[in-house]
Amino acid sequence: MQNQGLPAFAIFDDYRPTVGIAVVVRWLLLLAWFAMNNYRVEADFFHLVLNLMGTGLALLNAYMTWRLVTRRPITWRHALSLSLTDLIMITVGLFFTGGIQNDFYVFYYPGLLGFSLMFPRRASFAVAAIIIALYVVMSLTVEPTLNRAEEDEKKLIVRIATMLGIAAAGALITGWERTRRREAVAAERRRAEENLELQRKAQQAELAALEERTRIAREIHDGIAQSLYMLNISLEACAELASRGQNGLQ
Repeated sequence: MQNQGLPAFAIFDDYRPTVGIAVVVRWLLLLAWFAMNNYRVEADFFHLVLNLMGTGLALLNAYMTWRLVTRRPITWRHALSLSLTDLIMITVGLFFTGGIQNDFYVFYYPGLLGFSLMFPRRASFAVAAIIIALYVVMSLTVEPTLNRAEEDEKKLIVRIATMLGIAAAGALITGWERTRRREAVAAERRRAEENLELQRKAQQAELAALEERTRIAREIHDGIAQSLYMLNISLEACAELASRGQNGLQ
């Protein structure tokens, strides 16, 4: 309620635009998730678990879509829960289907980008570091593991660098956007202060003009009253002289 009436650029805790983008991208990723998990693969327990995970994420994304469509508030808690759920689901999916040899790792990229676009730089890099550490551990421990004979370590380094680059890009974009918002808010505040100063000066000028008109009116009134008084005295004097003259003639 306290943000009601403020321009959009002045609301720094507005997660609706980024959450809206994340929701659309997440629907596309969920379609890719179900396609990769069910196309030309043998159904087993792990694929059933992955399908259930994808269904749960789809339900959560549908809930967020409903909140966006109905224009309900989107807080940082909603954004955080959705982003962390994405990253947890991807990590669990990689654990079930094979570490470095599975192409599911590409889902990390939009997940990390979405997180870094919504949250501060430190949180973004902290989450990226945790995800990278988990991915390295899975690459070294989950079968099929990293194969140095095929130079898989190069693949791992490139993927880690890409994750860091995406997190850094999102953090930079968020930082620039917040800086532009702060500058826009400061400029709007300066314009408001200038308008208030102009209004104050206009009110002072109007008050001074009113005082001057009052002074002139008072002077005119006093001058007329004084003239009438003097005229009255003159008439009384004339009347008295005329009366004396008549008495003398008699």
